[in-house]
Amino acid sequence: MKQALLIFSVLGMGIAQTSGAAVTTSQTNTITNISAASSSTRSITPASSYGSTRNTYSTNNGASVSNNDEISQAISNLSAQAQQKENQLSSLNSRLYTEKQQQKANTVPDSNSAPAMAAARASRVALSGSSGYCARYVRKALQSAGYDFTPNPSAYQYATRGTLDKAGFSKISNDMPTQVGDVIVYDRSSKRPHGHIQIFDGKDWISDFRQNSISPYSGVYAYTTWRDSKYVDDASDRGIYLAMADK
Repeated sequence: MKQALLIFSVLGMGIAQTSGAAVTTSQTNTITNISAASSSTRSITPASSYGSTRNTYSTNNGASVSNNDEISQAISNLSAQAQQKENQLSSLNSRLYTEKQQQKANTVPDSNSAPAMAAARASRVALSGSSGYCARYVRKALQSAGYDFTPNPSAYQYATRGTLDKAGFSKISNDMPTQVGDVIVYDRSSKRPHGHIQIFDGKDWISDFRQNSISPYSGVYAYTTWRDSKYVDDASDRGIYLAMADK
């Protein structure tokens, strides 16, 4: 009797364990497939009715579909939403480009701007050769355009003493494209204890004379580039320029 009960108990346990449907879930992008398949005990008649071969799909928004037409429609809806997002992104990029171009146009000094007037003054009084008074000539050019600052005896001090900064200039990267009114200050050295200062007139670099190139020296010397802060794109770009210039 105990042996018979044990056999029935084992058989009952087997049927209970194999009669439940196995459920597997797989997900691809935004559609989830939930498949309920019958178990391997279909040979057992009482348990075979518990199995199912129906596939059900659910989307991110909670909608459920269960046939090919509904699946195709769901895919079409997702594609339409993706296209709409792409169009919005394209429109935003176009708008940002237009605003950037307008901003760029506003950062170029016109002939009546202080940088342009200072450069024009320097160009008009430039000598044919160096007199050794670059700081005096550039200082007078800047002051004639309305820049207010205390003069320095040496050219390099316009950078190291913060004179240009206080006058409304910002230090930018030496790699930035040059524009009218930009000022360059060369550091002092043992050979040139006063350094050098010059301003760009849109064509040439002018100090006390019209230079043939950006550097009045035959060797390589360190320098910093300065631009009227009104014509630097914005505060964030100014910070980037400073970071680049400090490298």
